[in-house]
Amino acid sequence: MITVGLDFGTHQTKICIEKKDGAELGYKFFRFKDLNDKEQYTLPSIIHIDEKGQLTYGYIPKNKKGEIVRYFKQAAFTSSETGLSQMEAIHFSIWYIAFILFDLEEEYGQDFSIQMGVPSDGARLKQQKILAVRILLSAYKLVEEVFRNDKHLFLSSTIQELESITELVMFSQEKKEEFTLLVFPEAYACLMPLVKLSKITEGMSLMIDIGGGTTDISFFTIKNGKPQVYDFYSINKGLNYLTDAINMSKERTTSNVEKVDIQNNRITVLQDRINSIHDRLIGKLKWELKIQTNIHVKRLINALKGRPIIYSGGGSTFKILRKTYGDFKDVMYVSEKEWNTKSIKDISEIQDLGLCPILSTAYGLSISVTDDEINCEPFRDLFSNLRPDEDKEQNIYTSKYNSFSYTDDYDAIK
Repeated sequence: MITVGLDFGTHQTKICIEKKDGAELGYKFFRFKDLNDKEQYTLPSIIHIDEKGQLTYGYIPKNKKGEIVRYFKQAAFTSSETGLSQMEAIHFSIWYIAFILFDLEEEYGQDFSIQMGVPSDGARLKQQKILAVRILLSAYKLVEEVFRNDKHLFLSSTIQELESITELVMFSQEKKEEFTLLVFPEAYACLMPLVKLSKITEGMSLMIDIGGGTTDISFFTIKNGKPQVYDFYSINKGLNYLTDAINMSKERTTSNVEKVDIQNNRITVLQDRINSIHDRLIGKLKWELKIQTNIHVKRLINALKGRPIIYSGGGSTFKILRKTYGDFKDVMYVSEKEWNTKSIKDISEIQDLGLCPILSTAYGLSISVTDDEINCEPFRDLFSNLRPDEDKEQNIYTSKYNSFSYTDDYDAIK
């Protein structure tokens, strides 16, 4: 009855736990110990390799000799610009997640399921889900079979020893179900808290999640109280790109980039990419409306006016990045006011720390579901209730559809 929402991030990792107590669902965020033994809501996605070849995960002392490895999540799933090969990045990802699994199993035993997010678009989702499951299964194998839940032995192993015993486990649907592993596109996961809390009205909306390594976009409506996605995209540009973080000092022991300047020329590049995705979406909508109905396209544009565009993720904390695109002009920001819920433990502290946009994906991933099948409905289905009845013999519009009123059209499209 425990669901772990694992937001494995480029800069930092966040975990939210859903626990069912009778008929009530409660949520709390996993706390990670920093160097001063203080509990934190995030774990830096950093690995340090010391002079002996031993690895330290997350919080790293300053001026510690050795090598610091970061951006392995980004290199594993999206980009090789980090200086790591994909296989090197996959190995570091396995060890980092294994480190987290030791703590999760210490607190919850082995009776929990994991729901993890991946950066992906519609075309690559299947491939990315398979890779995520393989990484999770490989981490489980290290924890439970190789090290037999001995965290001290794991931490005392050198990188050479880890490389020799780490296997990228083959994908298996049976193993996936045995370990109850579900994988979702990050663009979908960050929608769940807002939908759960009824913060989004019905109609066409856009979500933009600006993370460390990617910017994930989803175009969706609300159907039967759930997000119905029609398309989602992942741009290989996030805070790493906007701040040129990859070229910062390699000796940094923090994953935080909030005090770093965002470069204006890079903002322009990202916004141009988002604009092109927006224009492609509108083009698809106009085409489907044209071939399916006798409604003028201006009515679609009127229906879109003022529709919400929702921002989340660490990048959304920068006001300069929260802008309108096309007719999506109602800018929403996943801030503390969107998290007015008593089901989350320590909600007041989280709101005071301004962590809501940063923790929103982990929260969304922790909301338990039965499967991870995300089916993008075809754009043509958006206008199914507007299609004219057709005479089966003559294939012509019937007379009752020749006199739409403006109000009927507007409400139906909304």
